[in-house]
Amino acid sequence: MITEKILVVDDESTICDSVKKILSRKGYEVEKTLNATDAIEKIKKGKFDILITDLMMPQVSGMELLELVKKYYPEIDVLVITGYATIDSAVQATKLGALDYIQKPFTPNELTDRVQKALELRKNKNKVEDELEKNGSKKVNDIMDVDMPFSESEVELATSKEFTDKLTRSDIPISRKHTEKSHCVKGERACGIFAKTQKECKGECIEIKKEKKALMKKNTGLRQTTGIIDIDMPFNLAEVESEIGSDYLDCMDRSDFPRAALYGKNVEARRNVLVVDDEPIVCHSVRRILSKQNCSVEEAFDVDIAQQKMRNNKYDLIFVDLKMPRSDGMDVLTSIKENYPGTPVIMITGYGSIDKAIEATKLGAYQFIPKPFTPEELKAVALEALA
Repeated sequence: MITEKILVVDDESTICDSVKKILSRKGYEVEKTLNATDAIEKIKKGKFDILITDLMMPQVSGMELLELVKKYYPEIDVLVITGYATIDSAVQATKLGALDYIQKPFTPNELTDRVQKALELRKNKNKVEDELEKNGSKKVNDIMDVDMPFSESEVELATSKEFTDKLTRSDIPISRKHTEKSHCVKGERACGIFAKTQKECKGECIEIKKEKKALMKKNTGLRQTTGIIDIDMPFNLAEVESEIGSDYLDCMDRSDFPRAALYGKNVEARRNVLVVDDEPIVCHSVRRILSKQNCSVEEAFDVDIAQQKMRNNKYDLIFVDLKMPRSDGMDVLTSIKENYPGTPVIMITGYGSIDKAIEATKLGAYQFIPKPFTPEELKAVALEALA
């Protein structure tokens, strides 16, 4: 028997009555109210699984109600319905924690399908939590590591205990997981020397020293305070920098010629921005607009070039076009969030839709702006993301 409780909030009584009638026929227990204030009172007194709220309501809006519910009653899933659907409101609602965004008018089947989907997700989540409680020995939020922000218990349920036991401070399993007896606190790793002696290294960790030497051999640390630039450039870095400045030196690669695209770059720019779009006019427009905001903007007309730039440089903000040759913007977004999770990404597109905006937001996009955009719109979004 279905026991889920649903609360419907809409200032139009006909909408409330229709939604209640549709969902009651499916066996759900449904309550309704015409304003957000009364909805909060009902939530305080009773337990609800799902809240369905309209966006446009007098006094307290649906967006404000959504924010309050997710802050004080996060266990309740919220579905937003609106007759004034926009990309901005869809993105904002998704960021605030809305599980779904439904446009009016909707059919009975559309409504019940969305509700059933929400309840299935809820049941799966509850199932995982119940399994974790049965285990007893592990916490729900037992995060593996700062590099692996996943619950070890949940990963074990999805894979196996044998798999999680092989995980160390990396997402790659090894043959044997380190034990407390072999884990060196100073080196922050499993150490064979520490396992034998149970003594930490005096001074710097031996393993860390080895890693630094290996990095020096690979020439990954070009900018050092001492030493020569390169075998082809037997000059002291510090002396060269004192003569010609850091701007020139920053542009030097394994050659005595600076890279022309970088030389003369605004050294006072506080933010580095990358624009990934196959339309040069869009890239140039973004560069012109943001350069006036003390940003250093680089352009990439191809995904492969963009990925190479991201490997070689650190960016404070990345713009990504939704549709590009040989690649989908959503895939690029997913890749960026996996490899550079702290970098905000703004999606830009001439094929904007609410569904795409919601999908991008759920994948981690900071904002989703449709083309054509005005300089003021772009500047406002960029400065907000960089703040």
